[in-house]
Amino acid sequence: MSQNTFLHDLYYKELDSSYFRKFKSKNVFSRSIIEHMNLDYELQGHSGCVNCLEWNQSGSILASGSDDLKIILWDPFRRKELKRIETKHRGNIFGVKFLPYTGDTLIASAAADRDIYVHDINKNVAINEIHAHQNRVKRLETAQDTPFLFWSCGEDGYVLQHDIRCKPSEITSLLLNYSTSDLVDSKHSEVKCVCINQARSEQIAIGLSDPYARVYDRRMMQLRAFKNRNTQNSQTTTTSTSVNSAPKYLFEYSLLNDADPSHVPLTYYVPGHLPKRIDEYHRRMKTLSITFISFSPNGKELLVNLGGEQLYLYDLDAHNNLCNQIKFDSYKKLFDECDYTVVSSTTKTSTNETSSESEAQKQSKKKAKLPPKAEELKAKANASFEEQNYVEAIEFYNQAIQIAENSPILYGNRAATLMKRNWDGDIYSAIKDCYTALTLDKTHLKSHFRLAKCLNDLKWHQEAKECIEIFAKRFPDYAKSQACENLIKEIDKALKNQKKKTNENSDEEENGSDVEWTTMSESENESNDSINKKQKLNKEESIETLEKNKKIIKIYQHKKLNSIDFQSRFCGHCNVSTDIKEANFVGENFVAAGSDDGSFFIWDKKTTNIIRVLKGDESIVNCIQTHPYSCYMATSGIDNEVRIWAPNYNEKIADEYDRVITDVKSTVLNNQVKMNSHPFEYLFLNYSQNNWNSDETGNQNVECRPS
Repeated sequence: MSQNTFLHDLYYKELDSSYFRKFKSKNVFSRSIIEHMNLDYELQGHSGCVNCLEWNQSGSILASGSDDLKIILWDPFRRKELKRIETKHRGNIFGVKFLPYTGDTLIASAAADRDIYVHDINKNVAINEIHAHQNRVKRLETAQDTPFLFWSCGEDGYVLQHDIRCKPSEITSLLLNYSTSDLVDSKHSEVKCVCINQARSEQIAIGLSDPYARVYDRRMMQLRAFKNRNTQNSQTTTTSTSVNSAPKYLFEYSLLNDADPSHVPLTYYVPGHLPKRIDEYHRRMKTLSITFISFSPNGKELLVNLGGEQLYLYDLDAHNNLCNQIKFDSYKKLFDECDYTVVSSTTKTSTNETSSESEAQKQSKKKAKLPPKAEELKAKANASFEEQNYVEAIEFYNQAIQIAENSPILYGNRAATLMKRNWDGDIYSAIKDCYTALTLDKTHLKSHFRLAKCLNDLKWHQEAKECIEIFAKRFPDYAKSQACENLIKEIDKALKNQKKKTNENSDEEENGSDVEWTTMSESENESNDSINKKQKLNKEESIETLEKNKKIIKIYQHKKLNSIDFQSRFCGHCNVSTDIKEANFVGENFVAAGSDDGSFFIWDKKTTNIIRVLKGDESIVNCIQTHPYSCYMATSGIDNEVRIWAPNYNEKIADEYDRVITDVKSTVLNNQVKMNSHPFEYLFLNYSQNNWNSDETGNQNVECRPS
């Protein structure tokens, strides 16, 4: 960063208070600070796992909630306990939040006992008790520009809004309902996390027990009355207005009667390789669920920690970019302009070459010349590839691409390395690299061939067949090679097996099996007639409700088919054991997440390379929160301690404060093995930690359930 840029930011920071957040995110966390991050001190006071951390807006207080049913407020700079709140909770505390515009005097807490309490810190009493959720409450959220309101989500499928200005019976309203079993886009869903975009507080993101992140516009949604459990239980079973017998649709919005689904305030975000593989993951007993979701400081990006998979970054402004949509058959459009131009093996030019095409080839050759630094990194990457050190090779290619973004060779080489490494999501990332390489150079033979191979490896056999047919037309000499002929045979065989399996499934359906509508997997291709038939079997529903439900199902289908693909992917950590594992932005240029191996990772956002790995817990790091304005970080997990991290430039560090993981390669390889191990292995390993214990007072300690 140049000195002039820094002085410019410093000047405007003093003039405009709203510029402070941008200044902080750009300048507080630099690469040098991240590279020197280490343990500063520990905060001891809890007697159970610390499941949630929260800084107040000024950064002067750190709040922590624990399995010991207590909330502790800490002074992070004096390293001491300020206040201990003995809550009324009877289950593990999973969420704490300072309410904005209250002078840090009110704090809300949520727990596994299904209850939410708002505490007056000065009086040390609970001024509001909310007993609305039907299952564990996992997260609380606030908007810094909105006083009196906060939101909660739980494993009952509800997202609730709470207004502490209202009288107790009217505090809670229903914003989203994912608890219904038939007509929502993800049946029997648990809401794992909720997040408000602080830069645009009308946007709310939801993470469920599936791989789709959902972003809604709250301005276009209507709240519904919602009663506490005590009130619901006191009502008679014939009451038709209770929440449990209320409408079986996800949400209400002002544009429900609009025929255009694009007007609905809902956008889906999902890695492009996952929708068609959900059934496969289920068969392998592998669960994909979003454990944490967060917006970037500028509000333009979404970070999603996907349990059982990797960490993904999405561009919120990518709606109009077809490359960011998961309908990845757009590769065909690459070759429409040149009309399947034949490329000779000797001349590498087309038989009907025009002057414009010749100019394009000149530009391609010009792009092939790399800057000296990029050429050096490419040589290192190639050497690592030859040594089968694919983790290191990919890191070198990542750095080189940042220097030479228009080099098809670098994208093609990285695609080949990803195919060799073959971690979760690597094959699909290789597809994206091949696509980018072909966008830059349509004559890049290797990228075209690798694209067909990757499509086949992902079991997208029809797309692979179309791709290899185009390849054979454009490169007839190479189409006669043994590798190409073998791939064509593989694809044809896979298509025959797929057709045979489809016929068998259709026969089973004719024999009376009723396949339910699920989330964009193989069974989502069932016709609307079968859905309508199932809906009509419910005689208690009115015709009006049925019509509304059919419209909502069409909206879900339209929205999911236009889901936004990821922008970047961060690998190395393991997220399997718990479903409260966080991931957050560290300033503007870095991201961080906890891991099941007891460490937490910090990645460079641009290159996606790992910058620092630190041992944050003896078992699992679940929580990671950065300080609002200084270069401090707080983490917690299964241990009873809260750990504070800061840059340490001393050459000599005491062993107890040196938490740097030096063998990063072995760590990430072991994590990938853990993520793909059988679930029963984790049940056995974590049995001693996941016992349900009751103390003498009858309080039930419920450990973090596996995701």
